[in-house]
Amino acid sequence: MPRLCLKRLPLLLGWLAFSLVVLAPLASAQITLPIENKPRTRTQGEKIVFRTVPMQPTKGVLAVVLDPIVGGKITIKDAAGKVIANADADATGQAEFTLPRKKIYQVEAAFPGYSSAAGKSKVLAGSASVRLKLTPQFATLGLLDVPAAAQIYLDNQLREYKQQALFSDLTPGEHALLIKHPEYNDYSYRLNLTEAGARYDLSVRLIKVAKLTLQSLPNATVLIDGAVQARVNADGEVKLDYELPQAGEHVVSVELLGHQTWSQKIMLTPGPRVITATLTPIATSVGVTDTFGSLSLWNAPDSWTRVNDRLQVSGDKLGVLKDTLYRNFEVHFIVWLPDGKGASWAVRADQAGKRYYLFHLTGASPSKGLTAHRFYTYLVEDGALREVSSSVAVLTKLNSKDSYTIHLTVKEHLITHDMTSNATGEPNDLGVYTDTTATKERSLYGTFGFLSFKGETFHVDDFNLQPLP
Repeated sequence: MPRLCLKRLPLLLGWLAFSLVVLAPLASAQITLPIENKPRTRTQGEKIVFRTVPMQPTKGVLAVVLDPIVGGKITIKDAAGKVIANADADATGQAEFTLPRKKIYQVEAAFPGYSSAAGKSKVLAGSASVRLKLTPQFATLGLLDVPAAAQIYLDNQLREYKQQALFSDLTPGEHALLIKHPEYNDYSYRLNLTEAGARYDLSVRLIKVAKLTLQSLPNATVLIDGAVQARVNADGEVKLDYELPQAGEHVVSVELLGHQTWSQKIMLTPGPRVITATLTPIATSVGVTDTFGSLSLWNAPDSWTRVNDRLQVSGDKLGVLKDTLYRNFEVHFIVWLPDGKGASWAVRADQAGKRYYLFHLTGASPSKGLTAHRFYTYLVEDGALREVSSSVAVLTKLNSKDSYTIHLTVKEHLITHDMTSNATGEPNDLGVYTDTTATKERSLYGTFGFLSFKGETFHVDDFNLQPLP
């Protein structure tokens, strides 16, 4: 994911001494660089001036001139191909060698960005010259003012960094440039180098930044010193570059509707930093009492109906209390099992119905795969169901006519259930479930709901939920 410098995003394009200066560029930008230096091509009859005078009568002067005029490396070999001398051409593109007379010499020249050239001298007398034509193949890119420890990528390839970074193997045309540094903003551009044999200089002005990786809930807003910087992505993480000329304390805050604001004063320094902001939901402070004169308190699926002023639950869709969020709470309700199959309820469910604890009480005629008169415990995560505790035997023989009062208490990671037969007064301890899963902290808040887990139809009345301190 590309980083953005979010405190300020200045973009400065200045043509100074034929160099380009760019501040905090955008990743999608494209620029055509001006030619900083292009060697002069020699004229056809340009005169060669010898500057060296041989001091011995057995020696002569061989002048090698390069076209175009560049400071290429020149190598002299004898007839057998043995290197006998080498030198760099001077500012005029010329180098002179004092060599034994009456011999023929092989001459080679090389210069970055050009194909090599070779030639042969005449038999050396007092003086002779060789003119070598270098053909441009590549453009040269010079990167100026790049801080040490930077990583330079050209066309997605990591290149060796040098203090005066010079790259002479770039074909004319577009090239992708990316400069990364642990303490500066990422610099990304597409460069257009129009001509082979030319040099292009790019002066890079990077901004010192704190490279922050902030982890929190999706869609949460990130602020630094009260100014909005970013929004947390769906994966619970966002990366941002915060302009930071020097280390200092800054107030980092994270806000999300329905949660308490997370805020800390943090010493930020240039470079990478991971910040984890744990947001605490704002729990509903009032309870709910419902005798089901209507379904107005519930996000009820279409399959729910009212029968004899009771809630009739059927269908496999979860229905939950509207706009409520609880941590610790206590619930009472009365349930009937008219088809003898059982009843199911959800504890600490999210409003999307993707995560919750599911409890299922079976009657005398349970659905396929279940045992009569048992109490089952499941965990639903991201819509996937798994049983997380051994089922508990129910001592009361449940029937389709009597009603039963369910009582449960939810405290932190413990959920306690008991049941009483309203016909006989017989109590049943349905046990305590303790969540020990690795993701248990994700289930500390939620609401309450009902659903038909295995195709059962059941009735509910006299529902009461009260939050606990």
